[in-house]
Amino acid sequence: MLGRRAELMLGAVFLLLGLFVIVVWVPQDSETWMIETFRRQTTMGDAFLPMIAGALVAICAAIHLFMTLRRNEEQETDGPVFDGAALAFLVQLSGLTALCLAVMYWAGPIAVQLFASGETGDAATYRQMRGTYPYKLLGFVLGGFSLVFLTTSLIEGRFKVSRVISSILAVIVLIVIFDLPFDNILLPPNGDW
Repeated sequence: MLGRRAELMLGAVFLLLGLFVIVVWVPQDSETWMIETFRRQTTMGDAFLPMIAGALVAICAAIHLFMTLRRNEEQETDGPVFDGAALAFLVQLSGLTALCLAVMYWAGPIAVQLFASGETGDAATYRQMRGTYPYKLLGFVLGGFSLVFLTTSLIEGRFKVSRVISSILAVIVLIVIFDLPFDNILLPPNGDW
């Protein structure tokens, strides 16, 4: 584990970086603001994703600083920063992430193959159905829920009902932020098809 001073410096650097992105960089570098409406069509502006990313970096850094300041000296450990347990955790996390991304990528196309039919009764392709409900959200919801739930369960070392609820809420919040306000957005992985 890093020392308390290194943790505080790391948190402060990322907090300043996130605030710099939000206050200076994005406003100076973007032609359009976060949300643009043109001829009754609402789209993401150039500043939308950088502002969200900068805000999330700043929020996470502030939480890291707060948690580091609250930590007692008794909670410090002198163990190595990277050991076999850390390597095993990274391997598990990488496999879990790959599995969840595969679920996200293939859930929609498999559902279309099993359940969807075109207007003439012929089998529809995923490319035709990717902008319609429920196929529009299926891969994102299943893959996103799996990713959040299984990652938090891996970190905690056990499954908890509260993690199911928080995973569902996380996916709902992402859908509300990135899908509902915009007319022409395809959530991942729909843009790949």
